[in-house]
Amino acid sequence: MTLDHILADESVLRGLDFLESHEEDVIEEISRIAAIPSPSYHEQELAEYYAGRLREVGVEDVTIDSERNAYGVIRGTDGHPALLMNAHLDTVFPLGTNLTVRREGSRLFAPGIGDDSTGLAAVLWAARAVKESGVRLRGDLIVAGNSCEEGLGDLRGMKALMQALKGRVDMVVPVEPSSLGRIANQGVGSRRFRITARTHGGHSWGAFGNPSAIHVLCQVVADISSIKVPREPKTTYNVGKFSGGVSVNTIAPEATLELDMRSVDATELANVEEKVHSILAARSRESGVALETVLVGDRPPGTTPESHPLISKIREVHGALGIKSFLHAGSTDANVPMWMGVPAATVGVTTGGNGHRVDEYIDLEPLGKGLAQLFLLMTYLLS
Repeated sequence: MTLDHILADESVLRGLDFLESHEEDVIEEISRIAAIPSPSYHEQELAEYYAGRLREVGVEDVTIDSERNAYGVIRGTDGHPALLMNAHLDTVFPLGTNLTVRREGSRLFAPGIGDDSTGLAAVLWAARAVKESGVRLRGDLIVAGNSCEEGLGDLRGMKALMQALKGRVDMVVPVEPSSLGRIANQGVGSRRFRITARTHGGHSWGAFGNPSAIHVLCQVVADISSIKVPREPKTTYNVGKFSGGVSVNTIAPEATLELDMRSVDATELANVEEKVHSILAARSRESGVALETVLVGDRPPGTTPESHPLISKIREVHGALGIKSFLHAGSTDANVPMWMGVPAATVGVTTGGNGHRVDEYIDLEPLGKGLAQLFLLMTYLLS
């Protein structure tokens, strides 16, 4: 069925009208979700709220799994093609953060308001529009709020979800706070290590000459900084955290750094990791200091080609709604299905700013188009 046929369907028009008339209710939903604390690995309260709301709107077989993923299904007439549309439950903000939501003009402010409270509410209400409108889907629509997308959550929720749904899902569209029109069809892979140096330490005067854990790791950082990586395919590295030592007059007995390596290409990601391990081995031999490496993050890269029907249909929907599309590489839940060979692309639902800051905000004006986009994707992709 073509998009023109979809847009002429009376039930689809009812669904679009439903979303337009309930936009303020969606904004209230966003605010309720944002007010529930949900840092990575602490999503249970929000998962229970989301599961309850999924049941209320008519989603079937709603469950919360052992990884705190809340999901269910709206069954189509044939079951396939099946679409998983999800948004992540977790935020970067620790327990105890003030989550007060405030509205100023055409903006809504709160920690996590965009990333990903808005995505969760939008997926929920688009699914409700499917139920309220009576639109018929050929394939199954699986809707989910998944855990552990952020940081060292390491896409744990999506990894578990895709394993649980293996063979049932034909395409995946995660919803993120990113600017409306963005299509993340390329997943940036990452490998993250916590590297720890341990020595005997000692007094900075009396034991001068003993190896320092901090000095050794500083040399490691300098060596890593000299690694040459390609611009295309884009490959990066970064030491984002460094800690250790006892006092200003103590030779540091222990120090730790956290290293992030990224690439859109699996081979280049493996190459930079191999160079880092060579640096660590050489510095350990030279200094006599043991260096412990612990893998703390592993996000696989992947790509859904620009020519794939999933990307073409997303762009068609954008064109029909007057949304300017652009392809993008990012590290999102879409990485996991793409790595597993399942077509996926992450889309935005509005615009906003100050991501991962306590003054994060979303723009309310584009929200209507973002909601319509999700509803039309559900109906078009499953027609």
